[in-house]
This record gives sequence, C-alpha cells and structure tokens, in this order.
Amino acid sequence: MAAIAEIKGLSLAYGPNVVLQGLDLTLERGSFVAIVGASGVGKSTLLRVLADLSKPSSGTVTTHFTQGRGHRPTSLVFQEARLLPWRRVLANIEFGLESLGLPKAERRDMAEKALKLVGLADFGKRWPYQLSGGQRQRVALARALALKPDLLLLDEPFGALDAITRAGMQDELLRLWRETGASVLMVTHDLDEAVYLADRVILLGGSPARIISDLQVPEMRPRVRGALKSAAGIRDELERTMAGGSGI
Repeated sequence: MAAIAEIKGLSLAYGPNVVLQGLDLTLERGSFVAIVGASGVGKSTLLRVLADLSKPSSGTVTTHFTQGRGHRPTSLVFQEARLLPWRRVLANIEFGLESLGLPKAERRDMAEKALKLVGLADFGKRWPYQLSGGQRQRVALARALALKPDLLLLDEPFGALDAITRAGMQDELLRLWRETGASVLMVTHDLDEAVYLADRVILLGGSPARIISDLQVPEMRPRVRGALKSAAGIRDELERTMAGGSGI
C-alpha cells in the first residue's frame, strides 16, 4: 500500500522543552492507525505537525496528498466539538469550507452531503445547543469530512462522551472510514478503543517522546466488541509497557 505520509527523524521543541525526538513513522493510504500513550506525552503535538499547525525543529515530513480544488489535505477533529454557537448546524459545516474559495451554492451542497453522511440530514437548521453530545460530535465529523481530506486526524474525539454514545460513535467512525476512503490517525487513551478501531496501534512514550511499540492488530474485520481474542495480546503488551514506565 502506498504511503500517504512519511516522517523521518522528527524532533520538536518549545524553547528548551523537547517534546518529540527522533520519530520515524510511515502512514499508508487508506489505513486506520491509533496512537496511545500517557497524558502530555506529545500525541496531540504529532497531530498538529501533520496538520501543518506546528513546525518540527528538525527532521522531515513528506506527504503524498491529492491535488485539486474543493478539499483540504488534512482535517483535525478535537475532543470537544468546537461548534460556533452563533451558527446553525449547516452553517457550522459551511464555515470550514469558506476558505476554499468555492461558490456559496457549492459550499451548501457539500455541507448538506456531509450532514447526510453522518446521519443528520434533517438537523441543518438546528442550533448547537439543541444537539446531544453525540450529535455535536457527528457535526464536528461532518465539518471535517466535508473538506474531503486525504488524512483525517482525530484527537480523542469521543473522550467526552458517555460509554453507550461512545460505542455508537466508534461504529459510526468505522462506517465513515469505509465510505470515504480517507486515511485516519487517531489519538486515544482507551486501549480497547484503539484495538477495536485500528489496524495498527502505536505507543508513544518517554521524555522526550519516541515510538515505544508499533503493533499490528491481527483481528479481521468486522470485529465483535469485547471478543477480540487474537488482539488481547496486543492490549496486554501495551498495558505492561505503560505500567512498567516505558510508555511514560
């Protein structure tokens, strides 16, 4: 499978504080990769580098994104939906498209298709406060997917949701991943979530942070939640590594 992003010797520092050091990572097109690790280790910083929001101090980031109008190479979704309270749902999705220089009618069509994709086609005229937490996060995903990104970056997107809503959103994310063909890089603290969703789980740890483990999930799709016997070893290894201090 062809690479969509290649990171070599990546280091990043904020003044004297070195956050990431010597990272080598290749992301394949169409893949679903999860990053786990202790709080503050630098997982979100790595996403910001790939989103071109932070510049590395050294090393290279080579991307192989598609060219063309009407899309961005990356979209970033945060733990909080970060919807604009003074805009209705459809207008929130259009906001992300306004920088692309597209006609208003085309932006509206793209936003409506994105809302339909996440199952909220009839919610365009609602205000953010009228939505549940899961619905707000669906709108955040729709806003990101409306940009038709090559690489979808997710920073703990379900961390603020209750367990039942979170499980539903995990399955929704898998559906969207299959239907859009986007590559996904997701940060999570939940090892079960990482193993259930991803084909590859990367443990980031140390200070400055480095890649401690890079493990393939052997379980075939579709997967049964709570019955990933062949993936149990991966979860155990990640837990042992983190508990032993190597991932912290």
